[in-house]
Amino acid sequence: MITIIGHIRSGLGKASGFLVHQLPHIEKEFSEVAACRRGSINVELDVPLLVLVPDHRTKPIAWMPGSPFKEVFDLLRIELEAPPDAPPLPAWLYIPHGSPHRRTLKIHEIITTPLDLAGVKSCRIKIKRSTFQLPWHQYPIVVVT
Repeated sequence: MITIIGHIRSGLGKASGFLVHQLPHIEKEFSEVAACRRGSINVELDVPLLVLVPDHRTKPIAWMPGSPFKEVFDLLRIELEAPPDAPPLPAWLYIPHGSPHRRTLKIHEIITTPLDLAGVKSCRIKIKRSTFQLPWHQYPIVVVT
């Protein structure tokens, strides 16, 4: 298990509108996320994180009404403590393959059940999977396998 500190950031403001359309499709394949809020929590992690093997990868989903565009989503089970030391909640890293956040390994989106984050600026995520940290002193990176 690895624990990583994160800092809650404002996002692009699109996830809540997109998740209304995306989650019903994702739930058909991965029912664990059925109770999640139709919005994401944007977190900047203290270390970069690369998920090589998610807990679930969807088939390509045509989630945008009227568009032929299809997108794949990765989901990784985590525990979220927001703020740090709060009781842990089941949550998932939500990794839409078409998101610009994929270009930055420190920025991740989290979905979970409805949660009051008023005034919360930091959090802690726990990943109970096989991970390793690359020994690059200037740019350490955690890899989930």
